[in-house]
Amino acid sequence: MWIEANRLLEEGVASPEDIDTACKLGLGHPIGPYALMDLTSNDLNLQVQQILYESYGERFGPRPILKQKVNANHLGRKTGRGWYEYKR
Repeated sequence: MWIEANRLLEEGVASPEDIDTACKLGLGHPIGPYALMDLTSNDLNLQVQQILYESYGERFGPRPILKQKVNANHLGRKTGRGWYEYKR
């Protein structure tokens, strides 16, 4: 789901806020994918997606936007900034 959410973001279909809201209201999820990525940390999510890519191929490869976030040290709640900004 995270890979597809990032694909939607990269294609300009929706913002992280819109995708989180759609998943909560439309799918009944307690938290959206971007809020969850920020909670678990973007660097960990990148590592997991890299493992999926190595195991299952290109379809599961991490999206460039996630790599950009990690390279910019926008790791989520633990750094105060990820897909959202947090007060420390």
